[in-house]
Amino acid sequence: MKNIQHTYSNRVLVVDDDQLIIDEYVRCLGEDFESDRSTTTLSDLEKVLFGEETDEQGGAKFEVHSRNQGEAAVEAVADAIKAGSPYSIVFLDIRMPPGMDGIEAAKKIRLLDRNVNIVIVTGSVSPEPENLGKVIPPADKVFFFKKPFHSVECRQLAAALCGKWHSDRALRNANEELEKRVEERTAALQKIAYFDLVTKLPNQLLLIEELKALIEKAEDTIGDTVVILFDIDRFSFINETMGYDAGTELLCSIGKRLTRTFCDDSGRQNAVVGRFGADEFAILVPRIESESEIRDVTEIIRETVEAPFLINGRELFLTASIGVAWHPVHGRDAKSVFRCAEAALHRSMRTLKGPITYYHSEMRYRARYKFDLAVEFRKAIESGHICAHYQPQQCTVTGDLAGVEALARWTRPDGSMVPPSDFVPLSEEIGISDLLFESIMRSVCTDVASWREQREWKIPVSVNLSAHQLRNRDLVGLIAGILQSKGVDQKLINLELTETVLLEDLTIAQPLLEELAAFGVGIHIDDFGTGYSSLSYLAKLPVQTLKIDQAFIAALSESSANNRVVEAIVALGKAMKLDVIAEGVETDQQYAIVRQLGCNLAQGYFIARPMPADQLLKWVDGYQDTQSMKQQTTIVDIDVNTK
Repeated sequence: MKNIQHTYSNRVLVVDDDQLIIDEYVRCLGEDFESDRSTTTLSDLEKVLFGEETDEQGGAKFEVHSRNQGEAAVEAVADAIKAGSPYSIVFLDIRMPPGMDGIEAAKKIRLLDRNVNIVIVTGSVSPEPENLGKVIPPADKVFFFKKPFHSVECRQLAAALCGKWHSDRALRNANEELEKRVEERTAALQKIAYFDLVTKLPNQLLLIEELKALIEKAEDTIGDTVVILFDIDRFSFINETMGYDAGTELLCSIGKRLTRTFCDDSGRQNAVVGRFGADEFAILVPRIESESEIRDVTEIIRETVEAPFLINGRELFLTASIGVAWHPVHGRDAKSVFRCAEAALHRSMRTLKGPITYYHSEMRYRARYKFDLAVEFRKAIESGHICAHYQPQQCTVTGDLAGVEALARWTRPDGSMVPPSDFVPLSEEIGISDLLFESIMRSVCTDVASWREQREWKIPVSVNLSAHQLRNRDLVGLIAGILQSKGVDQKLINLELTETVLLEDLTIAQPLLEELAAFGVGIHIDDFGTGYSSLSYLAKLPVQTLKIDQAFIAALSESSANNRVVEAIVALGKAMKLDVIAEGVETDQQYAIVRQLGCNLAQGYFIARPMPADQLLKWVDGYQDTQSMKQQTTIVDIDVNTK
């Protein structure tokens, strides 16, 4: 159907088998019609209704068409609609033998034009007006007009119904325009809600909906629906070094390359590529029929991402961590499958064994274990179930106790222990490492204060710092407040941080460590030898002690290359006037070697295992007695030999 033309003409179709009646319609609706003085208000009404659609005398302008049978009327209405000039009113005589009557014609006309006003004209008392709306709906567009009619009444009715038709049309146009704008706005909002603004790819919400749709279709197709998530390694480093515009361009390039690979070139038109998070992308691939095919597709993704990108005239070589899960093996619904793929991705991001992890059921139990552990962990800190245990450090030259390291230990009410390897990383992951550090620091200061009350305690205690604490601007104030509340001298506290943590952001660490050193606490570098940066940072930082990574100590032997590494670290420490601690000494052979290589401090199971505060005092008493006996034996031996 053609678009309706916007015309000011009031098109009227009159249908009657009596030509005299038709002539009367034409006369009273014509431009030459003159109303008497008693009907002057009609012209005023017409002016209000039609404005410019009135003639110079103020009368409404009508374009009158006529037909003498119902069939011809239906055909005329159809032609008018086809021409884009529909009628405003159709006056239909109810009886027009020998053809169809007005009611039947009205029904057919209504099917053609829902908006035309239909006036049923009859000389009888039936049909009743209220029944017409049921027979020829809608009721507000069908009317009953009785003849013989007065010409003024006919013109007044025509004027009113034409005005109504124009108003209805204007309202319809306004509603259509509003609906169009609403649809456009809805589409725009949907694009914002379901598409990533940077890459224009489906975002996480739409990816979940797409996976739901693929899963529904999967019931009737062969194969599994695979979800592959990958994360760009060290993407933040690209943003920081090349700028966010370069990072944005890289994300767009990755999206285009993946789309080209999986949606355009591969023949997998049903695959979906989207941006799942900041630097995470997702590929949904249906109809995978074997695990070997899953591995092939995943390998294609890895190769696609790791092929070089040209950004701002520079080649970038990326690596990605990848997690894979699939329906229905790993979940019956979209969210479950995505959750499994995320678990596999996070495992890839934490491991160095390989960039791809395929989900397996053990991860689900591990994830549940971590979730339950996180809930229990917070309560354990609040209830004091996590406290410090202490491992002694010995001087290899004199045999004296040189210090102790405080290690966080979690003992449940039932006496079982939670490994530090479970809850220490968890504290970082769930954002409560500051709370853990503060809890351990308070525990250490409480114990040191207790030891000083029982005896003269001058042995320093080392407490571990994590990367998160280095970003705490109030760290010095926190430590100072705890020491002051417990009455502990800051010289009895050393802070240990690993070399890897230190080198993650030296610009942040350096001023904080200088502030801590100025306050009076000692600074130790743990796991020394594993860092990848220049050793020049040692000259810039207020460090007193290096702790050799225990991996080097574990590999010591009489002819091991690790011996030379340890010897070099010891020499470096001496050259810079730093103490060096060999950590992880577990055998008498290792102890003998580190002592021979000149390492003046040692820590490990060979000397003592970590122990609670009360046991440490007993151990120290026994240790000091043993050392005294050794000294006395040495004196006796000297006297005998002298003699």
